[in-house]
Amino acid sequence: MESLKDVCIERAPHRLEAAYGEIFTKGALQFLQDLFTEFDSEVEKLLRRRLERQLYIKQGKWKPEFRNNSEELDWKINDLPARLRNRKLDLGDVSPANTTNFIDSLYAKVQGIQVDFDDGHCPTWRNTVQGLYNVTKAVHAGLPGAPANIQDCPILMLRPRAFNMIEHHCMINGKQVVGPLFDFAILMYHNANLMADLGVGPYFYLSKIEGPNETQLWNKIFTWTEHRLNLRSGTIKACVLIENILAAYRMEDILHSIKEHAIGLNCGIWDYSASIIAKFGDRPDFMIPDRNKYVNMGQPFLKNYMTLLIHICHKRGALATGGMAAKILPSGKGSNNVIDEIVNGVKAAKSVEIAAGVDGFMIYDLRMVDAINDLWDWKCPTENQLQCLPDVDHVTGFSLIKIPEGGVTLEGLNNNITVALLFIYHWLTGSGVFYLNGAVEDSATAEISRSQIWQWIRHKAPIEGKSDLYVTRAMVYTMLEGIIAKAYKSWCNSIPDRKRLLSSKYILLEIISSRSYIEYITTYLSDSHKFRTLHNKNDGLESKL
Repeated sequence: MESLKDVCIERAPHRLEAAYGEIFTKGALQFLQDLFTEFDSEVEKLLRRRLERQLYIKQGKWKPEFRNNSEELDWKINDLPARLRNRKLDLGDVSPANTTNFIDSLYAKVQGIQVDFDDGHCPTWRNTVQGLYNVTKAVHAGLPGAPANIQDCPILMLRPRAFNMIEHHCMINGKQVVGPLFDFAILMYHNANLMADLGVGPYFYLSKIEGPNETQLWNKIFTWTEHRLNLRSGTIKACVLIENILAAYRMEDILHSIKEHAIGLNCGIWDYSASIIAKFGDRPDFMIPDRNKYVNMGQPFLKNYMTLLIHICHKRGALATGGMAAKILPSGKGSNNVIDEIVNGVKAAKSVEIAAGVDGFMIYDLRMVDAINDLWDWKCPTENQLQCLPDVDHVTGFSLIKIPEGGVTLEGLNNNITVALLFIYHWLTGSGVFYLNGAVEDSATAEISRSQIWQWIRHKAPIEGKSDLYVTRAMVYTMLEGIIAKAYKSWCNSIPDRKRLLSSKYILLEIISSRSYIEYITTYLSDSHKFRTLHNKNDGLESKL
């Protein structure tokens, strides 16, 4: 390993020596060390606060009440720069380590790109180095095949890892660095000043936030960085993803805590739904039914959450954005009718969000951009919908946890097992996303899938339409065997692939059988011996354990 003072960082992956050398300069490592020294103790406080919050819930003390100290105050976020006033369409789940897709995205006619080091990214050391390098070269007009001027590209909405993730390949003062500080420091050191000079950033998505204490920490990090890099105060901007049920009750304070640096708030569906299981899933009255059949944005607990988010954002001059349309268009002859059907389905679903007042949302498939741009031109000719202030008198604390009625189906269970299994499989290959049944799957759908399996086993959920049939570990095991047998007959043919799929099966069984709910599947996988040994050994790295 190479070292600089108290910074110990893993050496370069094979064939990335030059990229590694450009990214991990002495100046960059010094900046990372200074950022770590300044804020690591506060990160530890944040993580302890999460544990305290969870204990508070376990003790039955938590109540579904809105507690926002800033609610009665007269305030708005700082004015948004011109490039951020229109946030209608972003490309989601764009891992910068996927060089081809990243470059293609830079040419897209969208407002932004979710440059993802989190949900759509698998943090192998190779992927992390490649991703940081690609972003930096793109900003500096040095990425082959990319546009020569970053000002001509969509805005890069950088999404660092969340506080649950650790960068195992870097230690400072004898301690591993949390992923978000690592990603943020390297990205900012190389790109912040140029992005600011060109008026294209630096702008961020912030993931997995639980409360205003966490965005307050990010606000401190932003302010410290602006001072350190001689950036004008408020240059850094961020959109906060409200993908945790606890954060939904503190949205106003979350936005207030970062108001100098705020773009707005974002709402999704699957991470948010999984968080209900994470916090309350050991209680049978919080059992979420088959997600494909009964869970959608029309359900009161999700519709009210989105309505409240829009109201709070617009009341404070901030933008409210929705989740990602995960559909993928088919290729080949004779697919035009199918394509039209898929596009029309996406447009219908997103029209509901536009009517509700959102200022933007994401899609995954580049080929859908023109159709969705046409939809926005038709539904909303202005830059945004800040003038829309939906009524929230009907939104109560209890309405956000009103679990939809419905049961568990064998088809839904099979789908959840398949998604969770294949996510783990692809994670072991080094990919954070995969395609299944005409849609992209990422860690968000993996989270809800494995969470529902765990919850249904825990509460012995009855199977809809099948008398005396319940979800058990044995049933899941039998269905897993059937899914794997089909894979062997179709796409999983080589010995390495079959070994990887078997490893995925055993990892999934560990997760769904755990006595206590495992908070994040990505943390569990990233910290696992199997994952780290596999990728570090392939890249000839020292830290195989």
